[in-house]
Amino acid sequence: MKSEKLKIDSFSHKGDWELPLKGAGGSIYFAEERLRQLSSKLAYKLVLLENHEDDIILRDGKVEKMLRATSISLAINLYLDGREGFFYTNDLRAESVGDFIRRAYETTSLLEPDESRTLADPSRYYKGGGPDLQNFDASLSEIDPREKLRLMQDIAAEVEGADKRIISMQTRYMDRQHQAHYLISNGFDGCEQTSYCTLTSLITVEGVGGQHPMDGWGETRLFFRQMPHTGIAPIALRRTLNKIGQRPAPSGRYRMILESPCAGNFLQPILNAMNGQALQQRTSFLRGKLGEQVVSPLVNIVDDPLQPGTRGAVHFDYDGVATQRRELFTEGRLQTYFIDTSMGRKLGLKPTTQGIHHLVMEPGRESLDDVIADSNRAILVTDFNGGNCDPVTGNFSYGIEGFLIENGSIVQPVSGMNVTGNMLDVWQRLSHVSNDADPWETELIPTLSFEDVAFGGC
Repeated sequence: MKSEKLKIDSFSHKGDWELPLKGAGGSIYFAEERLRQLSSKLAYKLVLLENHEDDIILRDGKVEKMLRATSISLAINLYLDGREGFFYTNDLRAESVGDFIRRAYETTSLLEPDESRTLADPSRYYKGGGPDLQNFDASLSEIDPREKLRLMQDIAAEVEGADKRIISMQTRYMDRQHQAHYLISNGFDGCEQTSYCTLTSLITVEGVGGQHPMDGWGETRLFFRQMPHTGIAPIALRRTLNKIGQRPAPSGRYRMILESPCAGNFLQPILNAMNGQALQQRTSFLRGKLGEQVVSPLVNIVDDPLQPGTRGAVHFDYDGVATQRRELFTEGRLQTYFIDTSMGRKLGLKPTTQGIHHLVMEPGRESLDDVIADSNRAILVTDFNGGNCDPVTGNFSYGIEGFLIENGSIVQPVSGMNVTGNMLDVWQRLSHVSNDADPWETELIPTLSFEDVAFGGC
């Protein structure tokens, strides 16, 4: 797979591409040659990265920030007699790279040995031949920033002067191109590239009793030409105006409806508990539960990193290991842990994957409106604002904002409340999975409803 200029038609994009090691008289192989000169016992992973980012903020019709940044850097993992060191530099001049590598080698030799720290088994590496994942917009860094600014101005213009209660409006555009070349000493040489862009509107309005409610809305796409030109600011304004008059609802037990944009936050402690390091350190409430039904049978989740045209799609992970579609939960049963090579050796388990790439929860048939109409006493949670979850027990307490629902209708906006419980207990109470996940996110989690959940308020 290795060559002086890598032909990567079989990887995540088409054509010839190579990241130059600027000023080093060649490419990533320059750094590799310096490592080989140091020791025949040295194993390594080299990653040459190039990132391009644009970040523009428009506030009340005026440009507040316009940032364009490009960075090229080199990351190195060194493995020497059971020792692993990680090093990173963005000084890629030839003389600096040589000195950087020498010092990295000397530092690694001082570390304590840990025999679990090794490179992945080469048989697990991505061998090429995968489809174009269609998730890189090569034009992003070439588009005139004024065109991006015009898009933002069009978005903001939709609500300018629309409501006298508007105090301030921020429109923000961000995009990112990421390219990386991986070179691993036991047989991997490959490249990847991804991109995305986001456009958000954040609005503050005059409320009641001195309150200044704020809310927003955003859209993400892989390609600039896919970005919507309408609708974002009106949704942000509607969401903000709906917050006027927020106050706590009475304490008690309610149906909890988690709106899709924040439902993923409630899943995160579950995903964290599946991590190999948490298992090894005994800080996981899912330790020893592989194969058990730990959440509601309505929970069917897969990690599917090989879907073209999706965020998170990738042929291999940071270790060069080939990705694959992997079941995480099937009818509530825990199917896997996230075990990398090092944790696999520590735990005596077969390595699986480092973590999530493109998570998809199987949707239901109901919309959010259907669930609201079917709720006699519920709280629709639209945002979490503080709190924590104990990684050992799964007990949690989070501050929330949202809306009180009675007899199928929203009756008041809610704030100043906490939701409490135990993760595994509440996830067993899942009663509805809706059909409204955002297909442009890395985690496709729809609106979720849980029965008989404790809320504290007035």
